[in-house]
Amino acid sequence: MNIGTVNEEQSVTPLVPDRDGWQSTWEDRIYGQGRHLNLYPHHSVVSYLFRAWPRRGDRHGIRILEMGCGAGNNLWFAAREGFQVAGIEGSTSAVTFANQRFQAEGLTGDIRAGDFQDLPWDDGSFDMVLDRQSILCNTRVVIENAFDEIVRVLRPGGRFFSMMYSDRHPERINGMALGDNSYDNFERGYFKDCGIVHFSPREEIDMLYGSRFRIESIIHVGESDWTTNREEGNAVNGYWRIDCRRRG
Repeated sequence: MNIGTVNEEQSVTPLVPDRDGWQSTWEDRIYGQGRHLNLYPHHSVVSYLFRAWPRRGDRHGIRILEMGCGAGNNLWFAAREGFQVAGIEGSTSAVTFANQRFQAEGLTGDIRAGDFQDLPWDDGSFDMVLDRQSILCNTRVVIENAFDEIVRVLRPGGRFFSMMYSDRHPERINGMALGDNSYDNFERGYFKDCGIVHFSPREEIDMLYGSRFRIESIIHVGESDWTTNREEGNAVNGYWRIDCRRRG
């Protein structure tokens, strides 16, 4: 099976383009064009899962949901490490790619096309939810709705690991401000073709996460390129890494 292409015969229910919580640009210009169909997990997910469950025997029965799982690269890693995995993603091309890869490698995963704001799983279904800079591709109201759904599907004490771009990210200036720390219509730079992107200041992190979860750590990561500026460097990235748990 060629996992680099999408099998048009596989049945995946299409989503309504441009509804709240889903931007068709991710299907039309990115995943549907074969872009960002990543094969390997992000290092932040690898390190977090190994810290949370360092012993492989402890992973049996642990259910993980990834919000915006894309091509399923993080879930592929988690499944190989013995976790039970599920994912939600708006792009039908990415979901098809992920499911084909799982099938080809004999892995089990519940990866579906759907909306962050209406998760198709029962209350308390998961021990952990991962958000590797996916929910932030929305306005704040959609982000809040998605967080409410995460609270619902997490078991009491369940973990939520999330990454949010911060207001220190330099690419923010390339977009059009929408008035809620979200930006759209990026004319150039890293976020061109990505639609809406949200950049959170520190006080918003407290509001979004602290009002719903018990925050265990908030880390800000800033990256600078010192290649051409030997005095101060040039900022190229800025994001929050939040580790929290459902109360109760």
